[in-house]
Amino acid sequence: MRSTSIRSIRRAELSRAAFEAVVRYGLRGTTLDKVGEIAGVSKGVVLHHFKDKSALLEAVFRRSNSLLSESAVELYRYAETPYERFWAIIVANFCDTIFNRRVCQAWVSLISEVPHNDQCQRIQYACNERIRTNLEHELKHFLSPDDTKRTARHLGMLIDGVWVRAGLMPDRLTSAEAISEMEYAVAKLLPYDEISATKHKEARKKIETIADIALGSKAFKEKSLQV
Repeated sequence: MRSTSIRSIRRAELSRAAFEAVVRYGLRGTTLDKVGEIAGVSKGVVLHHFKDKSALLEAVFRRSNSLLSESAVELYRYAETPYERFWAIIVANFCDTIFNRRVCQAWVSLISEVPHNDQCQRIQYACNERIRTNLEHELKHFLSPDDTKRTARHLGMLIDGVWVRAGLMPDRLTSAEAISEMEYAVAKLLPYDEISATKHKEARKKIETIADIALGSKAFKEKSLQV
């Protein structure tokens, strides 16, 4: 039991180091040597836990998607209405803790590998499905069943698109700006009369305030490093 725990901890440490290597050097520039350097271990130790770069890449994908999932779970704890739960999903995908230019650039490098790696495809598909089903669960309070499915799919694609755009463009896209892009789409795709608009804006404000505190806290950051 103890050896399994130590192995899991070591793999988590190396996954974090690999993620940091992609952020620093891009996918092409990431090597097992550099991962070991960041983790403070030899290349041999890295190879002991991950047989090759492809296996390490899979771990990086799992880690990056887990960070998004952890953020959503944390914000859901404070959401009390369908509006707030909906905005918890949106804000979780663009919170300051994970949405910044360096991480977005790393993400662009990572997704370029998806078509060439079956396991990464499966991980990314599972992540996309999780976001879609989460969105559908909340959108059903505002839309018909058919519109719920289509709108959830469109918003999911928009989330991906904002991440890619933020990683490709030289100018920094802030968390607030990214969320505002989503709010514009929401105003076009969902019922948005005066009452609904007010509820959406209030929900966004509350969840963003909570995200600044909960996801920006030392406790959450330390927790997120364990995935």
